[in-house]
Amino acid sequence: IGFIGLGAMASPMSGNLIKKGYKLTVYDIVKERVEASVELGAEAARSSKEVAERSDVIITMVPSSPHVREVILGKGGVIEGIKKGSIVIDMSTIDPLTTREIARILSGKGVEMLDAPVAKGVPAAIAGTLAIFVGGEQEVYERCKDILSVMGADIHYAGDSGAGEVVKIVNNLMLATTMCSLAEALVLGVKAGVEPNVLVNALSQGSGNSFVLENHVKNFVLKGKFEKGVFPVDYMIKDLGLALVTGAEYHVPLYFGSLACQAYELARAAGYNERYHPAVIRPLEELTGVKVRADLEGHGKP
Repeated sequence: IGFIGLGAMASPMSGNLIKKGYKLTVYDIVKERVEASVELGAEAARSSKEVAERSDVIITMVPSSPHVREVILGKGGVIEGIKKGSIVIDMSTIDPLTTREIARILSGKGVEMLDAPVAKGVPAAIAGTLAIFVGGEQEVYERCKDILSVMGADIHYAGDSGAGEVVKIVNNLMLATTMCSLAEALVLGVKAGVEPNVLVNALSQGSGNSFVLENHVKNFVLKGKFEKGVFPVDYMIKDLGLALVTGAEYHVPLYFGSLACQAYELARAAGYNERYHPAVIRPLEELTGVKVRADLEGHGKP
C-alpha cells in the first residue's frame, strides 16, 4: 500500500495500517512526517510517482481539490508511476466534480479509483473508528473493504464515483450550520442569565440535543479547547465552499450554508483561522462579553 499525505488525520490512519501488518510506502512534502512514519515501520518514497511505482493500492489524503489534482495528475504524480490494474483511494475531502474527472483520467490508464472521505476527527483516526463514505465501483469497494476497515468502524458505500464526497460535504454542511446555530443559542442563553452548565444539561435532555452539542460543545467549547492542529476554521470554510460550489452546480440554494460560511469567515478575520472550528463561537462571545464555559460537574463561568 502507498500512502500520500501524512497530516493530523492521515498519520494515525497510516499508522493503524502498519500495526495491522500492511507494508506501507509513504510520501509527504513535510520530511518530519515521513520520518515519523518510517519509525513505525513504513518505507519512505521521494515522490508520489515513486509511491505509485512501488504500490498496488495508493491512498491519498491531502487538504483540497488542487492538492489532489497535483498529487495524482501533476508532474512527479501518481499517474506517472502507476501500473495498470492498480487502485487509487482518495480519502481527501474535495469536490465531486474533481473526483469524477480524476477517476475518468485514471480509468483511461486501466486504474480504478474510489473516493473515501472520512469523518469523526483525530481521536477516531487514532482509534481506527472513523466514518468513511465511499464512492466508486462497488466491486472495487468490496476488494478494498478490508483496508478501509482498519481505519474506520462505520463504512458506508454511497454509490458511483463522487458519491462519497457528496455525503461528506453534506455531513460537514450539517455540522457547520449546527455549530453556528448552537453558538448563537448558547451565547444568548448565557447572556440572558442562565449558567452554562445548567443550560447545556437542560438542552441535552430536550429536542434541541444533537451530536454537536454532546461532542463539540461539551468536550471543547465548555472547556475552552480551541487548539491548533485539529480540524480548523480554515478547513471548515474550505468544506463549506465545496458545498456552495456543489449547490451552484446542481441549482440548490444553500441559505444557511452561506450564512455559516460568513460566520466562520468572521472567526477567521478575528484570528481563529488555525483553531479548532468550534472557535466560531469566540467572536460572538467577545462581542457580547460572555463565555460559554463550564465544568458539567460544577458550575458555569459566564
